[in-house]
Amino acid sequence: KSKMSSGGDAMISVEAPCDIDEGFAFDVIVDGRVIQVEVPEGGLQLGQIFTVPRPDIGGDPLPSRAPMGRWKDGTFDCFKHGYTQPALWNAICCTQVAMAQAMSRLQLNWLGSKDTPINAGNTFRTILILLCAYYTVVAAWSYIFPGAYTNDENGEEIHIPDPLGTFLINTLQLIFFVWSLVALTRTRKYLREKYEIPEERCHGFEDLVCSFCCSMCTVAQMNRHTADYDNYDSMCCTENGLSQNTPTDPIATGRKIENSPAKLV
Repeated sequence: KSKMSSGGDAMISVEAPCDIDEGFAFDVIVDGRVIQVEVPEGGLQLGQIFTVPRPDIGGDPLPSRAPMGRWKDGTFDCFKHGYTQPALWNAICCTQVAMAQAMSRLQLNWLGSKDTPINAGNTFRTILILLCAYYTVVAAWSYIFPGAYTNDENGEEIHIPDPLGTFLINTLQLIFFVWSLVALTRTRKYLREKYEIPEERCHGFEDLVCSFCCSMCTVAQMNRHTADYDNYDSMCCTENGLSQNTPTDPIATGRKIENSPAKLV
């Protein structure tokens, strides 16, 4: 990767993607390019913000070929890469699995929050376990709370659901729905902020509206934006939805700050 060199008085602020000791360097997205910045004296902790001189060299293109400031394609361009693409069918058939893969690329945990690489590395596994547990309980619910059977006035047998069982299953389904909606909304918002994509409609609520109205299309768009599907294959069951050794975008991003001295925050 291209290393950083001074670009005059212009500075960039960078948020540390993890705990890093001094003397190391890591990749950062600046103006849609990948450059390397060195860790300052004393090292960094996850989320710590520091400033460094803005590079005066071009850097390398993003591995995903994602543009900055706009989406790579539209929300409903789901079939852009064909009708048999694994990422497409993941989004259609198991939206939460595809969401987990997007989270893994962005280093988010199962709640859609920024986390350490170790915790974020377990996001796909955690969500997969939650999904298996949820659908197992739903499938077995009629056996756990079978309810009662009686005959109506015409002698036909009717089923009377168990009141407690009905309340509990409805509560469980509500919790699952709220989690899915909140996690997807937070993930989309984080992705937009990372790639500096402004809201186009429903300002202040666009992430929520898209996640609620068409979660499948929202997840598919996020995965297309964070991967170069023109040159690399998608996968159904890998943690990030990509084949082995497929390059991914850096986690850290740099924001321009004019005429600011280098410092730790």
